[in-house]
Amino acid sequence: MEEKPSLLIIGNSNVGKSTIAKLLLPNPSQYKGKIGKTPGSTLLIKPITQKQMSYQIVDLPGFGYMKKESRRRQEHIKQQLVSHIENYHDKYFFGLVVLNVLRIEDELGKYFYEKQKTIPLSFEMITFLLEFAIPILILINKIDKISNFDEIRIIKFFIDSARRYGFNIVHLDHFNYDYQVQLPYLKFSGLKKTNLGKLKKIINFFFTNYYK
Repeated sequence: MEEKPSLLIIGNSNVGKSTIAKLLLPNPSQYKGKIGKTPGSTLLIKPITQKQMSYQIVDLPGFGYMKKESRRRQEHIKQQLVSHIENYHDKYFFGLVVLNVLRIEDELGKYFYEKQKTIPLSFEMITFLLEFAIPILILINKIDKISNFDEIRIIKFFIDSARRYGFNIVHLDHFNYDYQVQLPYLKFSGLKKTNLGKLKKIINFFFTNYYK
């Protein structure tokens, strides 16, 4: 049987990737995998699929916020992800870069205001996927955890920081589908299922166009 094309889900540890993967399944209750409760708990690169699905989901291991893990282990996981994408990038019809809205200011603040030399992991992941021509959606998750005021402020900070870095990030509703010009983002809540319909619609669009 021919292997199904894959949807990639990538992000730092504990941003909600596994929960999002489960929400995308036709029958989430039938999924026997475990949803990670602690940072770094999803460690295996194993496709998720169900009979009713036309594609499979690859929920990549998270890294970057493992409090009890050594830096060497984090670098090892990161290298595993890089090698995996290098080897299988042509299998991915779409990618979700998942960010935790509660961590955006901390991550980008260190880079833009404290002038640390380390490139923000979120921007590094986006750049890497685009190098392999994998179309992406930046999913800003856990917006149910903040007020509307903070949501507006944090997302504006993210967009402004991305522009300084060289990315032109726009809301999915205003995306023109030209990745050389724009990158789309969508606010999301795995708990409240906020914008789940929009997420499924954009995934289906790129799945359909994968065969054209």
